[in-house]
Formats: sequence, C-alpha cells, structure tokens
Amino acid sequence: MSGAEPVAAGRPAAGELDAAWQAAIGSIAAARRQSDDARGDAVGVTVLTGFLGSGKTTVLRQLLAEPAGLRITAVVNDIGPVNVDAMAIDGLHVASRTSDRVELTNGCACCALVDDLAETLEVLASTGTSDAIVVEASGVADPATLAAVVESAAGCVLDGIVAVVDAQQLASQLDDPRLAPAVRRQIDVSHLVVLSKVDQVDDQAVQSLTRRLGELAPGRMVVPSVYGRIDPRVLLGAALRGATFRADAGEHPLEVATAVVSPAGPWEVTTVARWFESPPETLVRAKGWFSTSDGSWHEVQAVGRSWRIEPANGPLDPVIVLIGDSAEAVDRAAASLRNLG
Repeated sequence: MSGAEPVAAGRPAAGELDAAWQAAIGSIAAARRQSDDARGDAVGVTVLTGFLGSGKTTVLRQLLAEPAGLRITAVVNDIGPVNVDAMAIDGLHVASRTSDRVELTNGCACCALVDDLAETLEVLASTGTSDAIVVEASGVADPATLAAVVESAAGCVLDGIVAVVDAQQLASQLDDPRLAPAVRRQIDVSHLVVLSKVDQVDDQAVQSLTRRLGELAPGRMVVPSVYGRIDPRVLLGAALRGATFRADAGEHPLEVATAVVSPAGPWEVTTVARWFESPPETLVRAKGWFSTSDGSWHEVQAVGRSWRIEPANGPLDPVIVLIGDSAEAVDRAAASLRNLG
C-alpha cells in the first residue's frame, strides 16, 4: 500500500491530482462567499479535525517538518490541563521548519475557548508573518463551530476543513453508538478526508473504508496516508487555491472527561504494556510520556485497545493524559495506572 494517490470518495480514482481536486471542490456544500478580490490580505485558515487518536498531530508534525516553503502557524487545542499534542510538536527539531505554534489548553476550542481562539487568530493575522494557519482541533470538537469562529475573526478567511480518520479504528467507531455521531459529524463537514495509518491494514480494508466514506460524504477527496505524510499542496490545497466554504455550526457531539497521571513512572515498559493490553473499557484515549528506572523515556499512544510504546528523547515531563466517557471512569483508570509503581 503506497498511500500516495488521493481518490474521490465514491468515485473512480482520478488520474491527476488537479482532476481529483476539482472533483472535491465540486462537492463542497456551499459556494464560495468571497471572490479573490474581496479576499484581500486575509490569511487562509484550515481546520484540522479528527477523532481522538486519529493521527491529527502526526499529520501536523509532518506538515511543519516539510512546509514546502510556506510560513505555517499551528494553533493547537487539546482537552485536559496538559496539552500533550503541543508538547509533541515542540519536540520537532528540523532545519526546514518555518512555522510557529500557539497553544490553547484545558478546554475545547468549540466551547470554553471560543473567545481565546478568535482573539488568537486575529493577533496572528495582524502580524502578517503567516502564509497559512492550521487549527488542530481537539478530538471531540465540532469543526463547524470552529469554522464559524474563523469566519468571524478579523483578517482571517476559512479555507477548508480537513478530517483525519484512522484506518484501524474507523469501522468500529462508526458502529459504536457513543462515538459515531462525533466521527460522522467531522467527516460530514470536511472538504478533504485523510485516511491515516493505511500501512496497518490491507488494501481490501482501504477500499472498503473508502467506499464507506463515499456513502457518508459523497465526492470528498480521500487521501491515504502513512506516518501522516501528505503533500502540503493537497493538505493546504484549499488555502492555496481559495476553495472557501461555509459550514453551519452545531452542538458539541460528545462529552468526555480527562485525568492526568503525573509524574508518570518510573515504570517498567513491560508493566505498562500489560496494562494497556487490557485497559478499562470506558477509556477512549491515552497519550503522553513515562520514565523508566534506568532513566530512559518512552512515549505511549493508545486508542481504544490499540496502543504503542516507543522510546523517546528526554528529558520530558513524565505525564500521561487519559480520556474517557465519564469523570468516574478516567479517575479509576488513573488510579490503576498510578499503582503500577
């Protein structure tokens, strides 16, 4: 599975990128509200959405690492008092980076942080130092509400909503009555769908998921991706080509609770692995870093019952954020994890 060729969901694969892009633009829900002349010096803002653990931060990291010469500013929103996603992006050290990062923490940008987001965007637009702004939404944010905030921010113009979906988890998420409304909402309002982690499933599964996405959002371009790699001309295609559209704001589709385990460790890697092999059923997402007794560091990422633990460069803050469907559930999970020591 190369993951290189974008296709339009529900349509035959296009031979050329421009042809596929035009098919996607033709499916956008509403006509562009502003002409190129009216757009003026407004900065294009792309909303990057996707359910918890879909791979949004990985996509954003790759975009910042290889920005194709663009000055990109990332606005990162994460739920919980510790913004793990922002910390992960801060860990990116590459010579080609030409971007900045702004952090919104301890709330969802489509709820408690609406005013903060609008103010942040206006300040960024006024500096004139960004060719494009990418807002990485929290995993449960309503992207249409964020789009409305973008449209209301002076000096900004909404250029599109990109939804990242997990090839490993999408089918089960769509079949889960708790999660499906949030996942469907994110796909429904997007103009582009990134099917991440296609290297973890076979070609038949990718074809099946693409057909299902075509049923949910006919005509959308679906871009298979491995390790978050996407051509910036595709990911920011709306910003570069001016494919603006309006999405009606809706209510928050899913309520979640968070708990923080800090300090996380020192633990043995095998002990943490055993814990994640049988996590609490109500645990939706876990992410962060923990230390071991020999002074090394490891990153943990978990979505449902899928998890991975990898060596990380330290020193880092030893912290793991747990996300579940109730405060009681995540508190129990946090207490269990703390007891590993």
